Amino acid sequence: MKFKLFSLLALLLGFIGGAFLLNQLGSGARLDLTEQKLYTLSEGTRNILAQLNQPVELELYFSQKASADLVKVRAYQQRVRELLDEYVMLAGGKLSLKIIDPAPFSEEEDQATAYGLQAVPVSVSGDNLYFGLVAKAQLPQAAENQSSDEKAADAGKEQVAQLPFLQPDREAFLEYEITQLIYQVQQSKPVVIGLLSGLDVRGGFNPQTGRPAPAWMAIDQLDGPYELRSLTAGLDHIDDDIDLLLLVQPPELTDSALYAIDQFALKGGRVLAFLDPVAETAPNGGLMGMGDSGSASSLNKLLQNWGVGWNPDQVVLDAANALVVNQGPGRPPLRHFGLLALHPESLNADDVVTAQLEAINLSSVGHFTALENALSSIEPWLYSSTEAMLTDANRLRMGGDLMALQRDFVPANEEFNLAVRVQGKADSAFPDGVDGVKTDTHLASTERLAVTLVADTDVLSDRLWVQVQNFFGQRIASPWADNGALLVNLADHLGGSADLISLRARGQYNRPFERVNTLRRDAEQQFLASEQRLQQELEETEQQLSALQDQRDGDNGVLTLSAEQQAALEQFQQKKIEIRKELRNVQHELDKDIEALGMRLKVLNIFVLPLLFTLLLWALVAWQRRRQSL
Repeated sequence: MKFKLFSLLALLLGFIGGAFLLNQLGSGARLDLTEQKLYTLSEGTRNILAQLNQPVELELYFSQKASADLVKVRAYQQRVRELLDEYVMLAGGKLSLKIIDPAPFSEEEDQATAYGLQAVPVSVSGDNLYFGLVAKAQLPQAAENQSSDEKAADAGKEQVAQLPFLQPDREAFLEYEITQLIYQVQQSKPVVIGLLSGLDVRGGFNPQTGRPAPAWMAIDQLDGPYELRSLTAGLDHIDDDIDLLLLVQPPELTDSALYAIDQFALKGGRVLAFLDPVAETAPNGGLMGMGDSGSASSLNKLLQNWGVGWNPDQVVLDAANALVVNQGPGRPPLRHFGLLALHPESLNADDVVTAQLEAINLSSVGHFTALENALSSIEPWLYSSTEAMLTDANRLRMGGDLMALQRDFVPANEEFNLAVRVQGKADSAFPDGVDGVKTDTHLASTERLAVTLVADTDVLSDRLWVQVQNFFGQRIASPWADNGALLVNLADHLGGSADLISLRARGQYNRPFERVNTLRRDAEQQFLASEQRLQQELEETEQQLSALQDQRDGDNGVLTLSAEQQAALEQFQQKKIEIRKELRNVQHELDKDIEALGMRLKVLNIFVLPLLFTLLLWALVAWQRRRQSL
């Protein structure tokens, strides 16, 4: 008995000692036991936090009163706060967190509005819910080449970035958005995008109208939030301050230009390239060899060394994703197997670039493959359906014969990669430089390649996603697809650091009760079958009653029913009561099965598991006693 009391006392003292130790360690002692490591920050986030050059203040705005009845929102707010605590712990004192409740008509609410946080009405009384995150940091030290006036203007200047509303449905991308916010508020200059294209993406001359053509809206929307810098085909180097190299059907390039792109990519520079077997927006309608300065094969030498297979003479036809087009007067609409509308099932749902997009339209699109023995890793993020095939690109130039495309269509029963992300290792396409001459910073290989490829340029053209109107000199865009948002997402994502690009969607915090959902689905199938039967009988009775409307007694409008009709009506009413009772029974059985499952789980958690743990503990004590007695 004394030994038992001693063992229990030792366990109690151990528990108290462990609690005291955790209290002394504070929030630094953490153990993430979730299956998908939901509270463990990614290596990319840890690197960005370790590289913070200025202290960053985080302010989490959350309306306590307005969210009182919103259980799910409050639970999500708690998860956000716990994740932010992890950020603060790993930032080494460079990150602070403040929780703010913007009560109605308070200074805190005015601050939330001033920062551009979104107010969401949650009640008829006018209560607004704020749930946003603000990051603030002082601008870094002024550059040496700034004038004294510029330095004085920047002194003490605060930079602010915000997430206007933390949406629970974007929970999987929470870490990416928070890390991007912290990274963004540390940047003192806009992202620089170097643009090289053989198409008139920034405007040109339209030979059909004889008038200047405006810039493509997808490209035009980048000019402002980013510094867009045009490059020429004769380039022999790429400036060090360019964050993202955007290539849109570039023209045939010299070896010097290819070498400059090669070295930029090997140094870890981000490359975003749009290539197209049939660039329908070219001045000549996509015909090669007729003055088209853009070339689908201009990057072939680099693609091969990046481990990417690309055939500029093939296009993808896709029956499942084909758009319906108007063939003109007197002809019926027809599906165009070369004009595709990609929906969420053809987008990578785990990719931060495409997760929230609903529809992306492409035309005469090509495809990418991974070459054998490639050093790099290739991740597709846009792909066709399995009802797709490859065909000669010439069939789609000048419109193509839509009936012939359908008639000759034979699905390959495989998905084709329409856009890929290429990362990892790669060798230089110019191991000895150009003509044997290397630059002083020549790289022969890399392990941090970051290239994104899209097998279409028409995806950026106005005709596939937006209607543009001129309103008193201002171009007003009315998008009807997400092509423009796709380019902004790519620029936003690729314009950040390599650590930011490495972040991916996290797992889900909410774990479904799969057994409960199965029970519910089975019962709902029974419920739906009974409901359909009842609806059918209701419709039949309504038809019978309608047929009786003409049988009236004189002009008084009194409906006269025969004895047989009255009996049939009463029989249906009784049947209706029985079927409703059956529906209630089905629902009751559903609830009973779920309640029984819940009771079993309670018994397991409250009694069985503690009992097993107790027995295990007593077995351990008995084993120790036996060892001591030997």
